[in-house]
Amino acid sequence: MKKHNRAGQGRRSDQIRQQRLEKQSEWLHTVDERAEHMAARPAAESYAHNQRGLHTPASEQNPLAHIAYDQKEYTAPKVHLSWRYLSALVAILSGIFLFSAWRSPDYRVSDFEIEGIQRVTKEEVAQVLDLNQRRIFLLSPLEFEQAITDNFPDLYEVQVSLTIPTQMTIQVQEREPTLIWNYQGRQLWIDPQGYLLPIRGEAQIALQIDADDQPPFYIPEDRIILQGEKRLRKTVIMKGENDTLALFKVYQRIDPVTYQAIHELNQLLPEQGIILYDTRRGLGWNDPRGFQAYVGTDLKEIAAKMSMLDEIVKTMIDEQIIPTLISVEHINAPYYRQD
Repeated sequence: MKKHNRAGQGRRSDQIRQQRLEKQSEWLHTVDERAEHMAARPAAESYAHNQRGLHTPASEQNPLAHIAYDQKEYTAPKVHLSWRYLSALVAILSGIFLFSAWRSPDYRVSDFEIEGIQRVTKEEVAQVLDLNQRRIFLLSPLEFEQAITDNFPDLYEVQVSLTIPTQMTIQVQEREPTLIWNYQGRQLWIDPQGYLLPIRGEAQIALQIDADDQPPFYIPEDRIILQGEKRLRKTVIMKGENDTLALFKVYQRIDPVTYQAIHELNQLLPEQGIILYDTRRGLGWNDPRGFQAYVGTDLKEIAAKMSMLDEIVKTMIDEQIIPTLISVEHINAPYYRQD
């Protein structure tokens, strides 16, 4: 029996030894796997992972940390105003300002400054604008600019500016006349661009036209299509003396072809000073030899016309003919008159 017990105890010890070896083998295998896993992990990640266990939570380091966190969560609420509320506020403030300005005499315009005028007077402009102590926030610069342009054909590039409380400034350019057009006891001034100007004040003008009628006017094609030239002329005649600006509102400029011919003829005859205009014969002059000469309004062949005129005069002198008028308007059909 003793031998049998000893044999049983030997087997049990062998089993226990075998179990210990297996557990030791499993533990070594687990350690190897962990070592391989840590070797494959990046250095920064491994450091952060290893350090996690070394830091104490903030709540354990500072028991009052949660109080600071709660203060951030419960800050004062922010007020957000929508555009509707802002617009309403601006409207209310504007209304208050307008109401106070309406009742205050400090915003009434009674005078203005104007720059650029020479012959046009400030009093004439003031009469057209009719300020009459009007409040500055009710004035329209565009309205004033249009009124000045309509009533003063000799002013252009009109600019009106308003400055609170009562300052009003007007800047203009004034056209300079270079030609006088005399017809039927009336006069018109014309500037270098061909614009018609009313007689106003005084001006030094070296060249004048003695005509039997108004100058040939320039009418844009769109106005002719919409209204017709006869209707435009009738408009001027109907208004007559009641509207002295009717002519300038309807026509505004002289025919550019005729105007160019006037200047070319003036360069050929600088000593004349006076050029004649006939609606049938065109341009001419009082010849010092005692007759009127006409060359039309087309000066493309002016050299040939002047040469023909000299030949006609020589022939008449030889034949002792004294003409009162010679016309070479049509170079192929010249004629003369004796009165």
